Amino acid sequence: MIAGLRAERVDAIFAKHRVQGPWKQLPSTGVANWIYAADDVVLRVATDHRDGVPDARTESVAAPAAHAAGILTPRMIAFDDTRTLVDRPFSLWERVHGATLGQIVLPDEAQMTVWHSVGRELARLHRRVTTCPDPQGYLDTPGEEPDTDRLIATLVATGRLDAGAARDIRAACGEAGDARDTAFTFTHGDMHRMNVMCDERGKLLAIIDWGDAGWNDPMSDFAGMPLDAIPSAVAGYEAEIGAALNSDVRARLLRAKVVRALDHFMRHPDRPLDGEALRRFATKRGEPGS
Repeated sequence: MIAGLRAERVDAIFAKHRVQGPWKQLPSTGVANWIYAADDVVLRVATDHRDGVPDARTESVAAPAAHAAGILTPRMIAFDDTRTLVDRPFSLWERVHGATLGQIVLPDEAQMTVWHSVGRELARLHRRVTTCPDPQGYLDTPGEEPDTDRLIATLVATGRLDAGAARDIRAACGEAGDARDTAFTFTHGDMHRMNVMCDERGKLLAIIDWGDAGWNDPMSDFAGMPLDAIPSAVAGYEAEIGAALNSDVRARLLRAKVVRALDHFMRHPDRPLDGEALRRFATKRGEPGS
């Protein structure tokens, strides 16, 4: 049985907002929301996960700012944190009929086309959203970067990363500049397969789930992408800005991705770690855009 609201609660929310017709619960694309869809409207309800409520609040201010700037993302119809109908915040959105990259099977070329479009969309986001009203302070703020040396040492000690790869990855991270020294832009904050919607031909339809959005190093938006998707996304980004990323910016991108990957595999010891692929990427033999 799928966790979520009782049917009468969903009925009450849709009725209040004059959404007619049948609805169904959709598989969640993350841990922070239960999702219900009518024909043209999607209801997102915060789950009991610790990120459920804060992510719903962040999204309520971030997604409208992105949509107003012309970014491909659904329009928010309503946000309710009054706890009158249900004991948690919820939001309603115009429905985009498509699937996430994590749910659909596409040929490699079509997948890279989607990521190229994502790169262009990120460049637009970073350039166009210059303000985002946030009176309650809901937007995410960058936290402390994980201790890279500790992450690497632990992965080596547990046999998940060999010493040679560890040495090269540690050196590459040390060469990259500190992201705190760069100008921040508005970022999505969680750009991965499940937050990218497309059609079966590989056309980008929407970027969804703005629960981690805020002001950060723009290169942090590449950190959640698969390694093999980053060159296409960078190419799209560069095409949109009309210039190549310089070496300092590329170094920040590399560090953001490597640190995010190391932290991810530390948190998920059951998932396979391709240390050689990470080493090639970190040492620029898998350089973004190459």
